[in-house]
Amino acid sequence: MATVENVLSSIFSTIPELHSGQLGLLSGVLVGLLYWHGHHRSSLAALTGFYLLAIGVVPASTRGLAVVQSKPWYFCSLLVATAVCAITGRVLWTRLPLRRGVSRSSGVESRSEVGRASRADGDGRR
Repeated sequence: MATVENVLSSIFSTIPELHSGQLGLLSGVLVGLLYWHGHHRSSLAALTGFYLLAIGVVPASTRGLAVVQSKPWYFCSLLVATAVCAITGRVLWTRLPLRRGVSRSSGVESRSEVGRASRADGDGRR
């Protein structure tokens, strides 16, 4: 039976590779959260900044960045994969009609339905 330790040791052969992958995953989650909450340009700028830091365009001044720059393939692949999954999830969440049109009970109207009905009757005031 495959344990987490066996799976991780088959993917990552050294500790810096593992840490580089972890930092890429966390950075991708941060980019995804920024994108999910509507900060589209900021999230793409953060994605670009993290990627440039990882490949060494911007020099590293701390140990964490030195670990990432020593094994950038793991960082960049997990960063991009996580960010793309989060952005795709957000796009699907807004496009699919899962949230819209589903009422909690059939006898209760939503506020927007009540508002539309009152405007259609000509009753715009409360």
